[in-house]
Amino acid sequence: MVMGTERVLAKARKLAKRLADKIDELSDSLEDLELEFAMLIKTIDKLESKQGSAKAVASDVQIDVSIDVQEDDDFDVTNTSAPSAKVRRKF
Repeated sequence: MVMGTERVLAKARKLAKRLADKIDELSDSLEDLELEFAMLIKTIDKLESKQGSAKAVASDVQIDVSIDVQEDDDFDVTNTSAPSAKVRRKF
């Protein structure tokens, strides 16, 4: 039974590593998008000020994007699609 537990633990660690990598990738992409958005807003503000607009519509838009990443060692890897132990198969 120890081998089975070790195998499940190894798979869970592999899955956790893959998810952590994806989270890092998404965080980097989100930071890039925030920078591009800020540059776009500045460009819109400049163009509107050149046109003599009294109030820039784009400056009214505020988007606050925050990511709260909590590293938690406890996670449930229960396979809910697997048949329960109470089901007996007839061979």
